[in-house]
Amino acid sequence: MSSKKQSVMAKNTLQELYLRNDSFRDRKPHILALLTSHMIGMEPGFSYLKELTKEDITLRMTAEEEMLKQVQLQKLVLLTGNDDWISPSMVHEQLIDHFDEIFLPILSFSLITDILSLNEKRPMVRIILKGLLKGKRVTALKAGGDPFSQYWKLKGMDKGPDLLKRKLNQQLAELKMLGIRLLDFNEPADFAVQPLKKTVITDESLRFAHLNKLDQIAVPKGAIITPLARDTAKELKIEIILH
Repeated sequence: MSSKKQSVMAKNTLQELYLRNDSFRDRKPHILALLTSHMIGMEPGFSYLKELTKEDITLRMTAEEEMLKQVQLQKLVLLTGNDDWISPSMVHEQLIDHFDEIFLPILSFSLITDILSLNEKRPMVRIILKGLLKGKRVTALKAGGDPFSQYWKLKGMDKGPDLLKRKLNQQLAELKMLGIRLLDFNEPADFAVQPLKKTVITDESLRFAHLNKLDQIAVPKGAIITPLARDTAKELKIEIILH
């Protein structure tokens, strides 16, 4: 059997062993809620967050700087029933690793557009994209972006042209294709801790680094490094750094 086949087999076996680990069920889900402002959908977003405070989860929240200029933090605490807030400047990649899921209670037009255009210059979008790429589940209430919802009818905003409605609906479909779970404001969310596939460093990973003239690679703490990968690292004189 070739070394390539062996490394692929080792990778699949290690991933299966990891996914059988039930330890993730023994703690509360940690949810990070990201808030932005919008012309529609803010009320159900706030109400949904208030209901989540009754759930057996750890819910922490942050809001975009622009929203904090419009609504004082004290008022947001009252509207959401949650005083566990993080400053936007404190939300970085390492912090994201401590959360199981990212929750978007207010899905604004601009947020949808920026996610679909992969606008990493917008801090909130960068967090969402990093979460998706790290295998985190991202959930959003679709009330703010769904022109066919009953909520839009209640607000008298269901009379727009069909082309606009179809475009908005198509954007929601594209969000789902990116891996974002969409919920109605009256639909309960299952925030059970999801098993994540750990990063597996294989022989191919080290040989790729060698081709790119790297003498060290940084991998996430907790990553699985196959025995063949360790041997290859020694052979190619590549240092593996856990961060």
